Amino acid sequence: MHLSAADEYFTHQTALTHAMVATSDPSWRERYWVSFQDTGSGETVLTVGLGRYPNQDVMEAFACLSHRGRQTNVRLSRTLLPDSHGMHVGPFRCDVREPMRELVFTLGDNDSGLTFEVTFTASFEPILEGKFFQISRARTTYDAIRYVQHGRAAGRIRTPDGTTIEVTPQQWWAERDHSWGTRPLPRAEGQPPGERPEWRMLLFAPLQLPDFGVHLYLQESEPGRPVHLSAGIAYPPGDDREPPVIVGVEHDLEWEKDAAAPTLRGGTVTLSLHGGERLRLELEARPGRAHLRGGGYEGWNGWKQGQWRDELTAEHDEWDLSDRTSFYRYAKAGSDHLVRVRCDGAEGHGIVEYMVLPGYGRYGEALPPPRDAQVRPR
Repeated sequence: MHLSAADEYFTHQTALTHAMVATSDPSWRERYWVSFQDTGSGETVLTVGLGRYPNQDVMEAFACLSHRGRQTNVRLSRTLLPDSHGMHVGPFRCDVREPMRELVFTLGDNDSGLTFEVTFTASFEPILEGKFFQISRARTTYDAIRYVQHGRAAGRIRTPDGTTIEVTPQQWWAERDHSWGTRPLPRAEGQPPGERPEWRMLLFAPLQLPDFGVHLYLQESEPGRPVHLSAGIAYPPGDDREPPVIVGVEHDLEWEKDAAAPTLRGGTVTLSLHGGERLRLELEARPGRAHLRGGGYEGWNGWKQGQWRDELTAEHDEWDLSDRTSFYRYAKAGSDHLVRVRCDGAEGHGIVEYMVLPGYGRYGEALPPPRDAQVRPR
């Protein structure tokens, strides 16, 4: 399979590159996820998303700004038709200036007070993941594909308190993905209960260094036993070198003790390359961390991704990330955690999303807190 400029747009009908077949499965969707990070201060992460659900008649968007101990969330949804391919929801829009090279994300005036116009410019070629196929209860639950790309950011962010943040490519790094296909929607009334996932540990890590980008998506049922591994290396646009093939991933991660929710401190990830070479990546977690539940991941106070809401719906909220009593609720659906990465003397940055479930057999400090220690919403 090969990518083309057409694969940048929200027009796919199947979990392959452009051209294949359609499906009526309501869970089929096409989404952008983009994370922008201030690598200078290490404390600010802006994550945005845009999703199209053609069989649900839904287009939705979100923005989560984690800045100085607070997170501002904006969630937006509109009826997809008749503008089925317009990449906008209310004050949020995405403009593709050049496929696979430059995209602009804008959030105009809205009740949250958060606004921005930020341009993503690619530093490396996209990495096309392997197709992700999974069955549960004799039904296809995953039949999806994605590519991941690393870049830099430029523009301006205005926070709810009126502060203007200048986004410069020297200091702001960025990663994004574009996925399409069937993936589970939140369960509706009358459906059978969901099965526990086969995996017990998950790592999603687009990382970049000055001369190359790395991406890995790893799910393990127990230490050293992957049930899904998709990983790749990318070089800058125009670089004709053939990237080495990653055939295995080992990890040794460190976690904060007694944290209100699983929190990465750092560690190492070692990539085994075809031919026997090994690439050791040293990770150091930074404070910046955008919690994806603010964008509707796993649902938030009745807002569920892909759920039809009306012609145009908007809501926002603000979280105090220093509040230990609520922090697990914010973090339970995963986070975009900024990390510094070092490899052979070079230094870069990236995002790590992680989750460890009971029964994995390792990383006890990364397990969710016991239910009786979790604060229930009012």
